[in-house]
Amino acid sequence: MKICFFSDIHGNIFSFKEFLKDIKNRDIDLIVFGGDFFGYYYYVNEIIDEVRKRNIISILGNHDRYFLDLLENKIDENWLISKYGNTYKNIINRISKANLKYILNLPIKYEIKYNELKIGFFHGSPDEPLWGRIYPDTDIKTLNKIEEYNIVFLGHTHHKMIRKAGNTIIINPGSLGQQRDGKGTSYVLFDTETLDTKFIIVEYNVYDLIEKINLYDKDNDRLKEVLLRKSIL
Repeated sequence: MKICFFSDIHGNIFSFKEFLKDIKNRDIDLIVFGGDFFGYYYYVNEIIDEVRKRNIISILGNHDRYFLDLLENKIDENWLISKYGNTYKNIINRISKANLKYILNLPIKYEIKYNELKIGFFHGSPDEPLWGRIYPDTDIKTLNKIEEYNIVFLGHTHHKMIRKAGNTIIINPGSLGQQRDGKGTSYVLFDTETLDTKFIIVEYNVYDLIEKINLYDKDNDRLKEVLLRKSIL
């Protein structure tokens, strides 16, 4: 089985459109999204529309949880805006009813068994599905649930990664919406027969998105800087 896993799109419709073009002619059996439709950028509705239309399996991310907390009056909108930008401004009234229903029903993890493999998909980690952070240098010896799976896919950190914990392969595709490792927006292809992992860089015109940032968040330099970051390695 050929698996496509992407995560952390964060309202970036420009990279998402290029991703859809890129996977169109690839041999893929299963597509899973690792969460975070919301946060930072501005095209959440449009992206959810496409994900729903294509029946892409999705799980809840921490920014999706922020949106639900806002809906339930558990978090302050101004705080979200101050940290993550005007994508959160009046977001409750801008989400379509169909997309709201979709987000309300997202699970916090997805699991499958294929042949002898138990495969888990999480936004954060098996131990903390929403909030866990596993970086390339995280001490994974402290994690308890990783080795319940043969393959673990996760997102959240925006850093591309492939590691092993015992006999468990841990894969992070990086972010499709907001790269932070300086290596580009990306997703991953995984072959369950060969266990081959391939990171695919998605090229898009980042200045199209920066133009929108200048329109909605002109004083938020971080939203622009992270998009232009380059790896020193």
